[in-house]
Amino acid sequence: MTLTLARIPGHDRPAPGAVGTSAGKKLKARTRRTFLRAVALGALTIGATALDWSGLSRTRKANAEFGPYGMPGFDRNDCRDAYPTGYGELPDTSGAYVSTYAACFGGFWRGSGYCEAGWHKYGTWNEGGIQVDHQPVANTCGQFVGKNAWRWTTPDLKVYRCSDGFSTFWGGGHTGQTYLTICRAAL
Repeated sequence: MTLTLARIPGHDRPAPGAVGTSAGKKLKARTRRTFLRAVALGALTIGATALDWSGLSRTRKANAEFGPYGMPGFDRNDCRDAYPTGYGELPDTSGAYVSTYAACFGGFWRGSGYCEAGWHKYGTWNEGGIQVDHQPVANTCGQFVGKNAWRWTTPDLKVYRCSDGFSTFWGGGHTGQTYLTICRAAL
C-alpha cells in the first residue's frame, strides 16, 4: 500500500472515518486543537509570570554604589573610571591585610583600621588614647570623577573596597595633623 499525498488528512479536520475521542467532550471548544492551544497558552502565561515575579527575566543594571553618607562609590571593578591607565597598588600600613597582596593606592596610611561597616570611618574615635576625627571624602581620587571608594581584586582573587577619608589625630604627640587615610575592607 502506497501512501499518497491525497490520503494524508489535513491538520484542521479529522480523517474520514476517524473515531472521536472522549477527551475534552464536555468543553465548549469545538476541537481538541483549540483546547490544547488554550492549555499551552495558559502554561506560557504562568511561566512568564513566575519569571517576572522572581526577577529572573530582568537583567540587572550596573549601578554605582553609595556609601553610608551618600558618597558615590565605584561604577566598575577595575578602577579605570578614575585611573584610565590603572595604578600601582601600595601595601597596607596597618590592620588585618598588612601581610597580604596590596590592593589600595594613595593615602598616607592604608588599612582595615580605618573602616567601619566596610567604608571609611566617620566621627570621633578614641584609638589607644589618641582622639581621631575621621571624615570620608569623595574628592581626593580620580582624574576626572570624584569617588569615595573602588573595588579591587588582588592576584589571589579576593575582592576589597578601598574607601578614602581624612583622619585628624589629637594627643600622643599629635597636635591636629590631618592625613589622607584609606580604608581597606574585604567584600
